[in-house]
Amino acid sequence: MKTIVLLACSLFIALTMTAGAYAKEKPKVIQRTGEVVTIDVAAKSMTVKHKTDTIIITLTDTTLVKMNRDRKAASDIRIGDRVSVWFFEKDKTARSIDIKPAVVAPAQK
Repeated sequence: MKTIVLLACSLFIALTMTAGAYAKEKPKVIQRTGEVVTIDVAAKSMTVKHKTDTIIITLTDTTLVKMNRDRKAASDIRIGDRVSVWFFEKDKTARSIDIKPAVVAPAQK
Protein backbone atom coordinates (compact mmCIF):
# COMPACT_ATOMS: atom_id res chain seq x y z
CA MET A 1 0.00 0.00 0.00
CA LYS A 2 2.83 2.39 0.89
CA THR A 3 4.52 1.55 -2.38
CA ILE A 4 1.42 2.47 -4.40
CA VAL A 5 1.01 5.80 -2.58
CA LEU A 6 4.71 6.59 -2.97
CA LEU A 7 4.58 5.70 -6.67
CA ALA A 8 1.46 7.84 -7.21
CA CYS A 9 3.04 10.83 -5.45
CA SER A 10 6.24 10.46 -7.45
CA LEU A 11 4.29 10.30 -10.70
CA PHE A 12 2.23 13.37 -9.72
CA ILE A 13 5.36 15.40 -8.90
CA ALA A 14 7.09 14.34 -12.12
CA LEU A 15 4.09 15.33 -14.24
CA THR A 16 3.60 18.73 -12.60
CA MET A 17 7.28 19.63 -12.99
CA THR A 18 7.36 18.78 -16.71
CA ALA A 19 4.03 20.44 -17.54
CA GLY A 20 5.71 23.85 -17.72
CA ALA A 21 8.12 22.58 -20.35
CA TYR A 22 5.25 21.72 -22.68
CA ALA A 23 3.50 25.07 -22.30
CA LYS A 24 3.74 27.18 -25.45
CA GLU A 25 5.62 30.42 -25.21
CA LYS A 26 3.53 33.44 -26.16
CA PRO A 27 5.01 35.19 -29.22
CA LYS A 28 6.43 38.64 -28.51
CA VAL A 29 4.76 41.54 -30.34
CA ILE A 30 6.74 44.73 -30.99
CA GLN A 31 5.33 48.15 -31.95
CA ARG A 32 7.23 50.61 -34.13
CA THR A 33 6.15 53.90 -35.72
CA GLY A 34 7.82 55.21 -38.82
CA GLU A 35 7.58 56.24 -42.46
CA VAL A 36 6.77 53.79 -45.25
CA VAL A 37 9.79 53.65 -47.58
CA THR A 38 8.59 50.86 -49.91
CA ILE A 39 5.48 48.74 -50.20
CA ASP A 40 4.83 45.76 -52.47
CA VAL A 41 1.30 44.45 -51.97
CA ALA A 42 1.80 41.60 -54.46
CA ALA A 43 4.90 40.36 -52.60
CA LYS A 44 3.22 41.16 -49.26
CA SER A 45 6.12 43.17 -47.87
CA MET A 46 6.67 46.69 -46.62
CA THR A 47 9.74 48.61 -45.48
CA VAL A 48 9.36 51.08 -42.61
CA LYS A 49 12.03 53.56 -41.51
CA HIS A 50 11.96 53.89 -37.71
CA LYS A 51 14.45 56.45 -36.38
CA THR A 52 17.78 54.98 -37.52
CA ASP A 53 16.47 51.45 -38.22
CA THR A 54 14.87 50.14 -41.39
CA ILE A 55 12.48 47.24 -40.80
CA ILE A 56 11.16 44.90 -43.51
CA ILE A 57 7.69 43.74 -42.50
CA THR A 58 5.81 40.79 -44.00
CA LEU A 59 2.07 41.29 -44.57
CA THR A 60 -0.45 38.45 -44.38
CA ASP A 61 -4.13 38.00 -45.19
CA THR A 62 -4.88 38.34 -41.48
CA THR A 63 -2.97 41.62 -41.01
CA LEU A 64 -5.42 44.23 -39.71
CA VAL A 65 -4.98 47.58 -41.51
CA LYS A 66 -6.77 50.66 -40.13
CA MET A 67 -6.90 54.40 -40.76
CA ASN A 68 -8.80 56.65 -38.33
CA ARG A 69 -10.52 53.57 -36.84
CA ASP A 70 -11.82 52.50 -40.28
CA ARG A 71 -10.75 49.16 -41.67
CA LYS A 72 -8.58 49.44 -44.79
CA ALA A 73 -6.59 47.16 -47.10
CA ALA A 74 -2.83 46.92 -47.54
CA SER A 75 -3.28 48.55 -50.95
CA ASP A 76 -4.36 51.76 -49.14
CA ILE A 77 -0.86 52.19 -47.68
CA ARG A 78 1.24 54.69 -49.66
CA ILE A 79 4.94 55.51 -49.68
CA GLY A 80 5.51 58.42 -47.29
CA ASP A 81 2.62 57.48 -44.99
CA ARG A 82 3.41 57.38 -41.30
CA VAL A 83 2.41 54.02 -39.82
CA SER A 84 2.37 52.32 -36.47
CA VAL A 85 3.10 48.63 -36.97
CA TRP A 86 2.60 45.83 -34.45
CA PHE A 87 4.60 42.78 -35.57
CA PHE A 88 5.85 39.48 -34.21
CA GLU A 89 9.50 39.68 -33.20
CA LYS A 90 10.36 36.19 -34.41
CA ASP A 91 9.44 36.50 -38.10
CA LYS A 92 8.56 40.21 -38.48
CA THR A 93 5.04 39.38 -39.63
CA ALA A 94 2.63 42.28 -39.22
CA ARG A 95 -0.24 41.75 -36.81
CA SER A 96 -1.81 45.19 -37.37
CA ILE A 97 -1.00 48.50 -39.04
CA ASP A 98 -2.41 51.92 -38.21
CA ILE A 99 -2.01 54.38 -41.11
CA LYS A 100 -1.43 58.07 -40.48
CA PRO A 101 -1.54 59.62 -43.98
CA ALA A 102 1.33 61.83 -45.12
CA VAL A 103 0.57 65.52 -44.76
CA VAL A 104 0.77 67.31 -48.11
CA ALA A 105 1.98 70.92 -47.89
CA PRO A 106 -0.27 73.42 -49.70
CA ALA A 107 1.11 74.78 -52.97
CA GLN A 108 2.69 78.23 -52.73
CA LYS A 109 1.37 81.04 -54.92
